[in-house]
Amino acid sequence: MLTTDHLGASVLLKTWVACGLRDVVVSPGSRNAPLVIAAHAHPEIRLVTALDERSAGHIALGMALSTRRPAAVVSTSGTAAVNHGPALAEAYFSGVPLLSVTADRPVAARSTGPGQFVRQTNLFAAHTVLSLEVDEATQGESDIEQQALAAWTATAKGPVHVNVPFEEPLYETVEATPTSASVPVIRAEETPMPEELLDALSCHDPRVLVHIGSLGEGQSDADGLRALEERFALVVDAFACTQSDAESSTMRWMCGWDETCAASLAPQAIVTVGLPPMDKAFRAQLRRWNVPHFHIGTEALSWDMFETPVNRWKISPKAGLAELMDAAPAINAYAQAWSVRKSQLEVADEASHGNEWVDYEVYRWLAAQLPAASRIHFANSTSARYAQWFDWQGSTLHANRGVAGIDGCLSTAVGDALQNPDAQTVLIAGDAAWLYDTNGLHVNPRPKKLKIIVINNGGGNIFRWLKGPEETGLLEAHFEAGFATDVSASAQQICLEYACALDWESLEVAFAAWLNNDAPGLLEIQTPGAASAEFLASKLTAISEAMKRIQTPESPL
Repeated sequence: MLTTDHLGASVLLKTWVACGLRDVVVSPGSRNAPLVIAAHAHPEIRLVTALDERSAGHIALGMALSTRRPAAVVSTSGTAAVNHGPALAEAYFSGVPLLSVTADRPVAARSTGPGQFVRQTNLFAAHTVLSLEVDEATQGESDIEQQALAAWTATAKGPVHVNVPFEEPLYETVEATPTSASVPVIRAEETPMPEELLDALSCHDPRVLVHIGSLGEGQSDADGLRALEERFALVVDAFACTQSDAESSTMRWMCGWDETCAASLAPQAIVTVGLPPMDKAFRAQLRRWNVPHFHIGTEALSWDMFETPVNRWKISPKAGLAELMDAAPAINAYAQAWSVRKSQLEVADEASHGNEWVDYEVYRWLAAQLPAASRIHFANSTSARYAQWFDWQGSTLHANRGVAGIDGCLSTAVGDALQNPDAQTVLIAGDAAWLYDTNGLHVNPRPKKLKIIVINNGGGNIFRWLKGPEETGLLEAHFEAGFATDVSASAQQICLEYACALDWESLEVAFAAWLNNDAPGLLEIQTPGAASAEFLASKLTAISEAMKRIQTPESPL
């Protein structure tokens, strides 16, 4: 088989294949031709072509999510390279292994005003764990191999950017030679349990609150969380990838909260795993307690999320949670108090259900109707928040919560669907997030089992959740932006089977047709934006009032 005659591309790809690289996403270009040719020459590499570089980055991110193995995204020079930025930022804050490989102009030509040129050296230094420039003009094969090994090893903590200048000609080939690269042994840096945490756990009836935030797959498990709930106050994010029934919306935790409740449920220490809590009110309460904070994880970044010094316990989440279990008493009154509150919240929530045609009730219906054990992706912002409310029947839930942007949600789902071809993959997005990333389906090959649901409520509905936009008088003009999304036209443009629902009756019919079609398809569900926001506000009020009555029982007559 023929491969590129460019040493930089050839050695990089040979080394990474020896290390375990299997997935490479490329976008059409000229300067990156040596990398494309080298990737194609390896039978062990699956080469995916994505038209849009921003989408390509998120497709590679989606590929890396379930395997936790690095995927590579390759671009030509100039603004094409810059478009890897959003995916790298998401990977950096989420701790996802991702290789961004950008082709560049030769070093000597950069001062001459060449076309398709931006300053790519260290372009993503703030959002990568390692940034390298591999220059085949000044470096030999052994040097390039060592840089490739360093890049692969660094991905254990997050994304890496490798910039590669190429001289013309770009398309010359030579006979491929077998790889001889050595495979690095990557050992995660681990530390023992902090003494302060061990002391807190060893006291009688320890009051320890554990928050499991968004995590990668395989970093926690459902059985372990059910056992944790008996020993700790436990709050689990829907995106913890646990397929557990322990999840509960942090939005609900603050319903009916007062000073008495805050005092009775105050912890001695807080242990966090994964990304911070989504809900600002819940995070603010954790901050007000001002107690020691311990974070479990080996990722490059850990947040001082409660404005108290964070004590890092460098160990894998699964191993760290198992040690917590072993160190804590089997029965814990504090844990039981939190479990009682969770049960009370669920009862109060159930009592406020209705059958209105609004976003909340549609999401509740979808959670019950989607096939169990699906792989469900949620776009930011409203979709990811609604995901927190419901039991999704053992499905694996994902959202790009690292930077929580709306860009790349479809592309991430595409990458995940390509990596899991036998699983049912579903994306649930609002109309704004859908429009923002439709280029993600300009990909070859296209996943066959990807289904898309677009909740069309007029766009920008998240701003009705927030305090402030409506008071400005600019809500509809400049925050929601008031655009009309023709979802059917965009579905037709990218050759998706299309169905639409306008009410409960049409939803049942359209959903069945959409789900039972073997081809990739899009289901549009049109809902009233203003009424949906009003319903959610009234629901939160109803839950709060119910919880206040529970916490302060009415005096007998």
